Amino acid sequence: MNYKEAMSFLRDTERYGSRLGLDSIRHLMRELSDIQEKIPVVHIAGTNGKGSVGAMLSPVLTASGYRVGRFSTPDVFSYEEEFLMNGVPVEKDRLARLFSDVSEACARMTENGLPHPTRFEVESAAAFLWFYEEQCDIALVETGMGGETDATNLITKPLVSVLTSISMDHMKFLGDTLSEIAAAKAGIIKRGCPVVSVAQRPEAWEVICEKCRREDAKLILADEKSAENPVCTEGEISFLWDMSAFDGRIKCENIYAKKAVSAGDISSRVRITLGLRGRFQLENAVCALRVLELLKERYPNINRSAVISGLKNTRWPGRFEKIGSSPDFYLDGAHNEDAVRKLRATLDLYFPARRMIYIMGVLADKDYVQMIRIMFRDGDRVFTLTPPSPRALSAEELTIRLKRQKIDAVSCANPRDAVSYVLAEAEEEDVILAFGSLSYLSGVRKAFREILE
Repeated sequence: MNYKEAMSFLRDTERYGSRLGLDSIRHLMRELSDIQEKIPVVHIAGTNGKGSVGAMLSPVLTASGYRVGRFSTPDVFSYEEEFLMNGVPVEKDRLARLFSDVSEACARMTENGLPHPTRFEVESAAAFLWFYEEQCDIALVETGMGGETDATNLITKPLVSVLTSISMDHMKFLGDTLSEIAAAKAGIIKRGCPVVSVAQRPEAWEVICEKCRREDAKLILADEKSAENPVCTEGEISFLWDMSAFDGRIKCENIYAKKAVSAGDISSRVRITLGLRGRFQLENAVCALRVLELLKERYPNINRSAVISGLKNTRWPGRFEKIGSSPDFYLDGAHNEDAVRKLRATLDLYFPARRMIYIMGVLADKDYVQMIRIMFRDGDRVFTLTPPSPRALSAEELTIRLKRQKIDAVSCANPRDAVSYVLAEAEEEDVILAFGSLSYLSGVRKAFREILE
């Protein structure tokens, strides 16, 4: 199977839809000798932020000298970015071989009368197979949509289960209340395995605490307030952090006591600068740091230098990513109410007195009416696009919805038109933001580059 054939096979699996539950992925991995049980895994679930936490953990662990696999969906700019090894996407030929092996396993299942695995199950299996073949030291695996019935949840003994911000999304599959959604996400918590969670709303926190009690799982709160003296500017986020957990056996000379002392006996608070923009990344960074503190026991090479350099060098395309200047041009995949609320807070912090011009495209199954109410202000100008997805809300319908909220909006036929319009209208001191569904951001970036050329 070559790359073209592999992509054809993958597209064909879309006809099997989405299937909640672990029976199918268990059968599939059994055909692949259950190699997932031999991979050290950090399992990450949440509504927003799980990609950012994984993006931060990867360069720190890589800088520490470990071989780090990462599986994250969806892709934004290239399909191969869903499968990373030390931050580098899998090669197309290698991906084709992986899907070839997985397709043969799927064929054996159907020959035995079992249902064909879904696309996400196939992708998850390919990721596990790649991590195993590459003998990675640690794999960062993100859930797709939920947790308890997510295909990645056949992992039985994660090194740590991570819960990022939980909010209302995918209600059709996960439940109509925050408690129900939190219960689905908390399904990744396993007996006796530690859990790191950011601060959650009370309904979600209660569910997580109860699940940890039942599973005898140690729960560690990644509280944003533990980041001291945070400084958030348009260019960067920085904060003080106690790095004593990463100092190990390093000895420092205490010139006052005239004796050698452990690094933890002197000030270990170090200013950390994040490579990812956006005020909301502070919470994700604290979450990543708490996970790293836990991993330090098993991965002793994690140290102060690796943490500082890894977090500063983190890159995560399409997440408040700056692609142009004069005017400043940003891309962000905020596609639900919670993400848009955090994005709005970042805009208010960074650009309180600057004019904003927007490009927006959303999926029809999102609460786009509430997103509009949170994001926009009187006088805002919005150019709308239809994302390349069967679930997309049309640009025309989105324009109608915006105008009902008294927002000036114009629908565009394609990303090139939208980018041309905003660039023609924007002054040098203005800010352009394309946000909403991740699926259309690659088109905006491509159009922007082509216009500049």
